[in-house]
Amino acid sequence: MFQYVFSNSTLLIVQIVMGLVYALFSYFEYNNTAYKAMLPVERYSYYPGSFYTFRFLKIGIYLTFGLLLAASPSGVSILYPVCLALALTEIIISLLKYYKKLCFVNVYANYILIALEEMEKIFATEVESVEYRHDIFYLIKKNGKSTMIKTYSIQDKDVFINKMKDWIVNNDVKISDESAARLKAIG
Repeated sequence: MFQYVFSNSTLLIVQIVMGLVYALFSYFEYNNTAYKAMLPVERYSYYPGSFYTFRFLKIGIYLTFGLLLAASPSGVSILYPVCLALALTEIIISLLKYYKKLCFVNVYANYILIALEEMEKIFATEVESVEYRHDIFYLIKKNGKSTMIKTYSIQDKDVFINKMKDWIVNNDVKISDESAARLKAIG
């Protein structure tokens, strides 16, 4: 459709600009998380399977569309560079997030900060109870929703578990007897 309105070189320039805008927004997102990571607070790198799955799917979709568009005999094939630029940007951001340890869990005095694709702050006052089963903390909120923290995906698992035990006690968060016994058995 746009091939008749714009020339091929103009479409290529539009795609390059769109790719650069996407890369710029990704950089801003990366820098925001990087700023939080530079804070002098103890953080625990956290990479659950969902992090890898989401990244692989996103990159795979962009690469697939880019390669299919490049191989297409129709005029739409001119759109493949933007898909490849998006895939390249996602690969770079994924590698930066992994090597700079920008996915993490922080345990503060009255809240927990989980940084994966988005930042999630969970205040102790909004947690109804905590369950601990199969190396997973389930933070059950008063609004009925829950958040999982998979300790087997945390780099310093034992230190984190002890920090969580202290957080539960210091904030007087309810925990079932079964979960409390499991945590006590850890050490």
